[in-house]
Amino acid sequence: MVENKAFSEESLYEIARSKVNFRLSVKVHVGIFLVVSALLLTINLIQVLFFSPSILWVIYPFFGWFIGVVLHTTAYIVYAKGVYPIAKRGIIFHTCAFIFVMLYLFIINLTTIPTYYWAIYPLIFWGAALVIHNIAYLVYYRGKIDDQGKTKSRRERAIEKEMEKMRKRMKK
Repeated sequence: MVENKAFSEESLYEIARSKVNFRLSVKVHVGIFLVVSALLLTINLIQVLFFSPSILWVIYPFFGWFIGVVLHTTAYIVYAKGVYPIAKRGIIFHTCAFIFVMLYLFIINLTTIPTYYWAIYPLIFWGAALVIHNIAYLVYYRGKIDDQGKTKSRRERAIEKEMEKMRKRMKK
């Protein structure tokens, strides 16, 4: 048996336990989402068929909750895959939230006021913010190979430079 020198057996157990618990919480969330969505759809169809022929309102809670399920699942995948640094996780969450919230807003827009595309405004401004977030991540966190062959981000290099300045001041 090959031993992992980076983690103790207890640490590996805790990581595995956390992953199993997190995966179970996602499965429970998806299961409850499906059951409640089916119940709401049934209620909405009974209402439309027997009481008042109105719009299927069930799409609003369905897609709103679906965003929560997507983000919960994304959080699990990012955790399970060990995505670091935290800034990379931020890019992933920001992108997922943008995509699914914008789809939701366009669904609301098309079912409420289809003649006026108001959802284009959050698409433009939030989209610009997402582009800026990605550029900042690439500029600040993208690594370069240093003299020893290690990859270090601009942030890590700036921290080392600042530490060197502090060491010099302490010697004086």
